[in-house]
Amino acid sequence: MQWYEEVLDHIDNKKTYSHKELIEELKMLKTDLAESTYHWAISGLVRSGALIRQGYDSYALSSSLPKEEYIPMYSDTAGKLMEVISEKYPYIQFTVFETVLMNEFLNHLISQNTIFLQIEKESSIYVFRFLQELGHKNVMYKPSKKEFNLYWSRDCVVVTDMISEAPLRADAPHSIMLEKMLVDMSSDKLIVAAYSKGEFPDVLEQAQSRYLLNKVRMLRYARRRNREEVLLKYLEGSKVEYAVT
Repeated sequence: MQWYEEVLDHIDNKKTYSHKELIEELKMLKTDLAESTYHWAISGLVRSGALIRQGYDSYALSSSLPKEEYIPMYSDTAGKLMEVISEKYPYIQFTVFETVLMNEFLNHLISQNTIFLQIEKESSIYVFRFLQELGHKNVMYKPSKKEFNLYWSRDCVVVTDMISEAPLRADAPHSIMLEKMLVDMSSDKLIVAAYSKGEFPDVLEQAQSRYLLNKVRMLRYARRRNREEVLLKYLEGSKVEYAVT
C-alpha cells in the first residue's frame, strides 16, 4: 500500500475536491515532501481508479460514482454522415471519430473539428467518391500529414482505411469504442496532431477512472497498431512521456 492511499479514509464520498484541496489533504499525512510528489500522488490515485476526474479540476471517490459505458456524443454533421453512408452501403463496416470527442478528456479544448471516417479497406475509395458526388468539397482520401495540413478546412472529412481487428460495438457498429479511440489517439499521426500529446497520459487516466474500459480489448487493438508496449507500461504505472510520437 502506498502512503498516499491513506488519504482515501479522510475524503468525504459525497463531496468533490479540487486539485489544491487534495494536496492539502495529502499534506496532513506528510508535510515535508516536494510539491511535485503530491501531484504524483494524486495522479497515482486516479491511475489506480480510487479517484475519478469528473471534469477540469474536480475529483471524487470512485466508490461514490459508478462507472458507465462510454457513448460518444457526435456532432450533427458526423451523425448525418453515418446516416447517409449506412443507407448507401448497409453492409460496409466503418466507424466515425471526430476530434471534438477528445474535449471531454482534454484541458486545452479543440474548437476546429475534423471528422475521420475509418472504413474497411476494400470499400473506402467508394465511400470517398460517394461523398464527392453528394457535394462534400472538404473531403480528403488517406492524406499524408503534409497534404492534410495544406488542404484542411473546418469540419473537414478524412476518409481512411480501418485497421483490421478494430473493436466495434455490436449495438452501434459505427460509433467508436473508447478502447479504439484511445489507441488511435496515440498512434494515428493526423489525430495526434490535433491535440497536445503531453495530455495523453492524463487522457488515459480520466478514461479508465470514469468509464468501463476493457483493457484486454484495448491492448489487442494496440498490438495491431504497434502501441501495445507503450500502453501496457502506462497501465502498469510507468511514465509514458514517449507514448505519442
